Amino acid sequence: MAQRSGRSVLSLEGVALSDRQFSEHAARLDLDLPHGEVALVEVEDEHDAAMLVDLCLGLADPGAGQVLFRGVDWTTRTPRERFHHRRRIGAVVQTDVWPSHMTVLDSVLVARAYHFKQPRTEAIADATDLARLFGLPGLPAGRRETTPMRALVRAACVRGFLGSPDLIVVQDQVLDQSSELAVPMAQAISAACDRGATVLWITASLAAQAAQFVQPNHAFRMGEHGLVRVRRSR
Repeated sequence: MAQRSGRSVLSLEGVALSDRQFSEHAARLDLDLPHGEVALVEVEDEHDAAMLVDLCLGLADPGAGQVLFRGVDWTTRTPRERFHHRRRIGAVVQTDVWPSHMTVLDSVLVARAYHFKQPRTEAIADATDLARLFGLPGLPAGRRETTPMRALVRAACVRGFLGSPDLIVVQDQVLDQSSELAVPMAQAISAACDRGATVLWITASLAAQAAQFVQPNHAFRMGEHGLVRVRRSR
């Protein structure tokens, strides 16, 4: 197992979603995730779920409180620094990850080539291993509009887990209902946590089929009172 520092990978301290900061019932979100831990967070509203992802990735600022990645508040970093530190985060999402001018294959590999200067042949080999884990013979070579949704969902999983990110954020509504991805996701998450990564899975339901074999350290439901710890039903 990878050596871990004492610093948490992701912390939310009194965070309010920016569009609710002045609401009478604005929830304050508190969460602390050390290395190697998994949290499932049920967020029923898709807008709130997307906003929470953006906060964790430093793509949006909270209306109140702090979001810390590897011990540093995102708001204290310059745009260039935020861009640089996001290379340590993997995201399993569908929104804004498949540019029209790139193939799905190139979209998956671009971070490895740009941020890490990994040779393309090595990146393809690593991505192909993950693609096979998630049920694909290899990565789709076409563009988004010609690629079936089933393949896009699996390619998003490859993109999120590729390399050795410190934090993996999962938020994919289509993925939630895919029972055939339950075992591959559990295997990928277990391997990531064994090397010290932290996983935050934001889902519409804690009973999501794709997460049925994942053993989280924490399970929460987001509501008017913030993140409330719950017992996950089986």
